[in-house]
Amino acid sequence: MKKILVAILLAGVLTGNTCLAAPAMEQVAKMAQKNSGSSLDELCLAVYEMVKSSPDSAVDVFKSVMMQRDSWTATEVYSVLRSVLLAAPSLEEGFVANAHAYNNNPGSYAPQAVESAGYQLLSTLYTMPQTLPVAGTVAQGVAATTITGSTTGNGVSSDSLESYVPNAPAVTPEQEEYPVLPTPPPYSPNN
Repeated sequence: MKKILVAILLAGVLTGNTCLAAPAMEQVAKMAQKNSGSSLDELCLAVYEMVKSSPDSAVDVFKSVMMQRDSWTATEVYSVLRSVLLAAPSLEEGFVANAHAYNNNPGSYAPQAVESAGYQLLSTLYTMPQTLPVAGTVAQGVAATTITGSTTGNGVSSDSLESYVPNAPAVTPEQEEYPVLPTPPPYSPNN
């Protein structure tokens, strides 16, 4: 009898965490609030699980999370967005392919692109007041961390990635770089 009980308990321990349910949208939204006490890692994991369970709602999940605060840092937005893209990799190509148009001409689009969820995710990033200040930085970060290649990576074509070139920052004459002066040779009082 003890052997059977031990076998049942051991089976329960080994299979206990294999089927975790995705958190509800309300739970994820509460975790995103500034005073929730949840860490960024916990929030990103919850967002990942939520999008993984329902990839069609990826844009809504991202929007819901971003609406929970007045402002976000670039790192926070990038982390949440990357969680969404990891859970639904098909969104990444549309996101990267349209990042060029948004960076160089906000609000511009190709009519066929509007239907893609990747474009809608990018549009959400650039139009929400909570993410607008960091949108360019986040979009550039996503494009820079996208893996290309026909046999490896997540399916983003190299053409899409190559078309995304961020705007160069404007440099005023005061901000121009000055030549670096050479370091003098070592000096010793014994010379």
